[in-house]
Amino acid sequence: MRLNCKASLAFKKSRPDVKPGFGQNVINSLTPPPTVSKKTASKKDAALADELPIPLADLTAINNDLAAAVSDSLTGNHTAKASLKNAILAWNYAFGRTAEYITSIAEGDAELIRRAGFVPTKSESTPSQRPGAAINFKATINGTKGAIIAGSQKAVPGALFYLYSALPDGATINYVNDTIIITIGEQSVYLSASTSKQTELYNLPSGVPFNVSMVAVNTAGNGPASASQRVIPQ
Repeated sequence: MRLNCKASLAFKKSRPDVKPGFGQNVINSLTPPPTVSKKTASKKDAALADELPIPLADLTAINNDLAAAVSDSLTGNHTAKASLKNAILAWNYAFGRTAEYITSIAEGDAELIRRAGFVPTKSESTPSQRPGAAINFKATINGTKGAIIAGSQKAVPGALFYLYSALPDGATINYVNDTIIITIGEQSVYLSASTSKQTELYNLPSGVPFNVSMVAVNTAGNGPASASQRVIPQ
């Protein structure tokens, strides 16, 4: 799932002397050309200037006030510097409200956000959800000695890759978060499937030595296992 892009608020962090230029561009962009009538404009475009939370006349005055305050502050006068801070606060609020309004009517339309004089943010992905169980899983022999065919009729939505297991009688397998625990008799093997180059194995018994290694897997198969490291969990 994708999240709609928004009008970026990064302009709030720009230098005071840069803000008036950005603000004027927004004002110009939101001012409809005299040759475009409301009847021919799209509903969203028509709403750009008509329903602004801060009217264009007020945006213009606030933008001009900041430009004047920036110029006055160059004199080094303490009063002028204080006025500049107030002008920046007023400007950030007015153009921030305007950006939020444009985001609300744009509904992810990056081009409309640009036409309003703002910069669209990049679309963002929602956090990945854990995939569900395979549907109609089936395992059977295929006539080749020592071979088993295992799989599902349908792909699991959101799956990056699949991990298959073949356990002899008496062995059990448990999935605890990202850790796979295979137990045979009194001994357990702990495996972790991860898309990261580093992972953390949980629920290991304390004081028991383990030989730990890793192997990389891609669509071509798995590479060689790394040299194992002997570690004793606390």
